[in-house]
Amino acid sequence: MNSITAHCLVKNEENFVGYAIKSVIDFVDCVIIFDTGSTDKTVAIVQNIMKEYPDKVTFEEKGFCNGKRHTELRQEMLDKTKTEWFMILDGDEVWTERSIKEAKKIILEDEKAECLIAPFYLCVGDIYHTSFRKGKITIAGKTDFHYPRFIRIVPFIHWQGDYNKDKLLDKNNEEICKVESSRFLVNKYWHLTHLRRSAQDDRDYSSGGSRKVKRRLTYFIIGKKIKEPIPEVFMSDQNRLSLSPIKSICNFVALLFGKKYGQ
Repeated sequence: MNSITAHCLVKNEENFVGYAIKSVIDFVDCVIIFDTGSTDKTVAIVQNIMKEYPDKVTFEEKGFCNGKRHTELRQEMLDKTKTEWFMILDGDEVWTERSIKEAKKIILEDEKAECLIAPFYLCVGDIYHTSFRKGKITIAGKTDFHYPRFIRIVPFIHWQGDYNKDKLLDKNNEEICKVESSRFLVNKYWHLTHLRRSAQDDRDYSSGGSRKVKRRLTYFIIGKKIKEPIPEVFMSDQNRLSLSPIKSICNFVALLFGKKYGQ
């Protein structure tokens, strides 16, 4: 009872989606990926991974979607899932082997667990620094940088609500992640939502994105050095993924003027 399907909804994630999928693909039974209108290299990256793992990856291009459609696609993934568990994997979330192995151990050994809540580093500036104040979330009675990421499939489980307000509910319309059946992981994954995820970021930020620029600057200022090793899938690209504070500041300034900037 430890089979797992990863659910991955993506849009314009070219910088990290390959790392995200490859960080988990050897530890799950299959991966379902839906693209919601990418205009960068995301689709090509996913298609290349499909060629490498033809028996593990299911991929569909769904086109543009709004908040309601986003939740419908989550439910469609759930309806297609044949395993006992599913994993929520965003295109900007990269796992270490130690974190996903910890999750699999609990899934294998704890028959009462229904929801695994995973802690993460909310990276700022680069993959080596994390926010330590802003971004905490309260789940199952505990406040931290964490999300529900592994869920056991129980009868009549379903998604409800719009994007960013969607909830995973049971047959009684109660949230799945209850205190008594939730387990909190110790090892963290890398959450990269505040880094530059795509060349399309430049267009997004230049078209009325001053609020996002201010938020990203704020996160950078309150960041601290991550002291543990980065995810294994990053090891061959450490130089490309490294950002000095000076380069980061230059990137932020470039954003203000709508220009392209380096990863």
